[in-house]
Amino acid sequence: MQDNNDRGAVNVTDRFSIFVAHTQVLVHLAHHPRPGLIWTDAHVAQGFAWADGVVSFGVPDHDGPCLIEVQPFDSGALMADALWAVQVPFEVTETLMIGTLFDMRPVNIPVGQCNLVFEALAGRDDHAFVFNLKFVKTDRPDFAILRQGDALTTDVVLRKLAELA
Repeated sequence: MQDNNDRGAVNVTDRFSIFVAHTQVLVHLAHHPRPGLIWTDAHVAQGFAWADGVVSFGVPDHDGPCLIEVQPFDSGALMADALWAVQVPFEVTETLMIGTLFDMRPVNIPVGQCNLVFEALAGRDDHAFVFNLKFVKTDRPDFAILRQGDALTTDVVLRKLAELA
């Protein structure tokens, strides 16, 4: 894997360092008309807010940059040291934008129906956290709390759909 610092399209399995703004990491279709979501208490508890073509994953307040690793996997197996992990359905139909409200990167993922797994790991090097975004091809996409950890206050999905901002 290589760091992509030229702000060009990120290839699958690439990674990039980013400062997380507003305690969330966003993933959305590049041409989504309104990629912002309104969070409720239920969304905060489960660690994500989702609508068709856009998802926002919650991140604890922290200092320093985070490392985002984008990976398509054949399975959604979690890393043994994952702090928490959630899964949402996501249909990739075009280039994705991944990042934060102020720093989005175009990412090319193979088109298709996926379970998007957001997996948080403890930081390494100079990063506060490492966030794996795993795109797992599936015919049956679904929502799930895969690992609750300390960052989530529920072990079940409380609310699937979020309102667009």
